[in-house]
Amino acid sequence: RMPSLVGEIFTGILLGPNLASYVPSPISFVMLGEIGLILLVIEAGIDIDLTTLKLIGSRGMLIAIVGSVLPIAIAFVIAIALDPTNIQSAIAAGACFGPTSLGIAMNILRQAKLVNTPVGQLIVSAAVIDDMIALIILSQLGALAGDVTVASVLVPIVSALAFLGLGGYAAVFILPPILDKFFYPRFKKENNGAAGLALMFLLLFAMMPATYYAKSSFLMGAFLSGLVFCRNHDVHVRFVTQFKRLLQWLMRIFFAASIGFQVPIKDFGDAKVIGFGLLYTLALTGKLAVGFMVPNFNNCEQFKGLHMRDCLVTGFSMAAEGEFAFVIAVFAADNGLISPDLYASIVLAVLISTILPPFALRFTISHYNKLAEKMIKQAEELEKRRGMTIDAYVSMSMDALDGPVE
Repeated sequence: RMPSLVGEIFTGILLGPNLASYVPSPISFVMLGEIGLILLVIEAGIDIDLTTLKLIGSRGMLIAIVGSVLPIAIAFVIAIALDPTNIQSAIAAGACFGPTSLGIAMNILRQAKLVNTPVGQLIVSAAVIDDMIALIILSQLGALAGDVTVASVLVPIVSALAFLGLGGYAAVFILPPILDKFFYPRFKKENNGAAGLALMFLLLFAMMPATYYAKSSFLMGAFLSGLVFCRNHDVHVRFVTQFKRLLQWLMRIFFAASIGFQVPIKDFGDAKVIGFGLLYTLALTGKLAVGFMVPNFNNCEQFKGLHMRDCLVTGFSMAAEGEFAFVIAVFAADNGLISPDLYASIVLAVLISTILPPFALRFTISHYNKLAEKMIKQAEELEKRRGMTIDAYVSMSMDALDGPVE
């Protein structure tokens, strides 16, 4: 069974401005989808398990960096091989394959109840860092399109690292004790969840503009706002209760509008566009490769059993490109860094990445779940046979004791 997001993306392609143009005011639907993405990132922050995160250590950062740099390098090499004279276009083309879609990965991991597992936390942290790297890349492309200055190069990098390091530290170690001491005691115990939820959105309205104008990712602001309350069970329960159904519908709009509307479907009739698009999908192998950097969280052999499952789940999750890939491609095309044909090829490759890896991810999770169920059944049957053997032995022993004594 294919993920529902595939149907949602194709609905956006068919009804969107590039084909039927049936949807009135497409930008409004894109905005609704972005609201859904923000709520999803907040949920990712709330769902962070600090104990599990300690097990991951710096591995999430390493996977995020390698998972961005390796696909960019592969796409850059492909672009240079196709057109050795245009270095600027090759850089822009490579940059489109760096981001990872937190929305796609979270959507499937949440359905499979893997978000709060070590591998789920690893993927979430790596995807958030990937979004920051994508914003840094986008800012550097802006420098390519205009005048290069020291500020335009350094500010996004310093800002992203500062929010990740200092902001993350404040969200985990400084703000929660202050809230426990001065904020929650002002309310009744049963109202703590509602009060914390209101404060989280006030924090969100402050953090998103702050990260945006500091040239970092506005999604980092949303993630940090949720991270402040990752230890508060009442806020977590209230958020899920209030926003679960709304979030499901907004994410459907996100996949249809934010992704589906961006696909230039009419350009896919060109054989050259299709050929180059399929060639650029090779850049996804760089994302798949980072899955094998996942540490072994299970009591099994390396790259076997559950460890292989974690490797494949991470690789397929990281390979799902998303909204930032389209944003970078649109920016590069609008600023003349890539040609319309190259833009169509890149979008085709990114579209393939939003369909095939999620399908493979769901298949992998389903396959290993079935294997686990099979092992449980075998264990139950073995235990049942063992019980029957013991009962038979006891019965024989009793019969021997009750027999005639000579």
